[in-house]
Amino acid sequence: MRLTKIELWDLKIPFRDGPYKMSHVVQETTFGQVLCLHTDEGVCGLGEIVPAPALEPKERLACYSETATLLADLIGQSDDMLRNLIDQIQEKDASWNGITFGLETAYYDLLARQAGVAFADVLGGTLNTSIEDYFSISEEQPDRVRQRMSTAGPKRKVIQIKVGVYSLVHELGLIRTALDLMHESQTLLVDANGGWSPAQASEAMGAIQDTRLIWEEPCGRYEENRELLEAFDTQILLDGETSRDFDTAKRAIHDGTAFGMCVKPALIGGLSTARQIRDLCTEAGIKMRIDGPWCGDIASAAIVNLAMGAPPDLLIAGCDLREPLTRNPDLDGLIHTTTSRISPSFPYGFNVDQVRARLGSAEIVWT
Repeated sequence: MRLTKIELWDLKIPFRDGPYKMSHVVQETTFGQVLCLHTDEGVCGLGEIVPAPALEPKERLACYSETATLLADLIGQSDDMLRNLIDQIQEKDASWNGITFGLETAYYDLLARQAGVAFADVLGGTLNTSIEDYFSISEEQPDRVRQRMSTAGPKRKVIQIKVGVYSLVHELGLIRTALDLMHESQTLLVDANGGWSPAQASEAMGAIQDTRLIWEEPCGRYEENRELLEAFDTQILLDGETSRDFDTAKRAIHDGTAFGMCVKPALIGGLSTARQIRDLCTEAGIKMRIDGPWCGDIASAAIVNLAMGAPPDLLIAGCDLREPLTRNPDLDGLIHTTTSRISPSFPYGFNVDQVRARLGSAEIVWT
């Protein structure tokens, strides 16, 4: 296959209920891009670039500008050259990880369509037809936490609450508010995104001991979280802040101290790297959550396809990464098979014409 045309759209989606607050960033809008690769065999591949939420606008735009040059140079080249370019970009710094993810998603989409197989098949296949969808809460006041808990519903098995933003005393109150509304079979992920100091994390773990709790990325350094694991008889999930590169993730898995790993393809440099981590977790019997930054339909569906290849007993949850967004444009990338389970709407890839109809004319077209 040779690339004959590339279309590129900006994808800016606001958050539905105002700013979404995490310890390391406050988001009001996502700033992704959608690309469509066309080949001389009439096969198209779709991908979605998902920049890290904390990436500075100047840095993001500089990466996008350089990416445009790289894409223009792909016209007339084979899919092997596309793979080579992806491999080269994977060697760049972490600011390029979301671009690597988008290009690799489009590349795998091309391979799947050429072979006439489902997208998940080029990621190792699936072990389930749907996955558990966790529900995320980023609220400052207890009454808003209660409202979001009501939206999540009693059948939601996994709920996440963001901390590391306000005072520890206040956040412990928010955690207790959520726990008071949960039944015994539910799980609460307390996600600090690395925003607590070791002293704050220790105080929190000493103050609230509940079997329903999983402490997610309490501190910003892997060594700090490992020390917490050794000091407390509790469950800690390592997230993308301390496991954003393959070597650190591999080390954490081999250390065997973490209860689980959060695998985020858009933050760790693409689907192939994330698949390696997923499979290492599987071999080690380590639980995992597979998701990413808030994003649009194409990226969300690609990540859910990867998550469906994890053993069901080891997968804590995935996520509908469109949930807090306005859903405009809405490409219908995921469906809820039950109240709390999600599945890709299009196992064999998005309809390119429908995507173009929803997104309008591409901002840039290379031929």
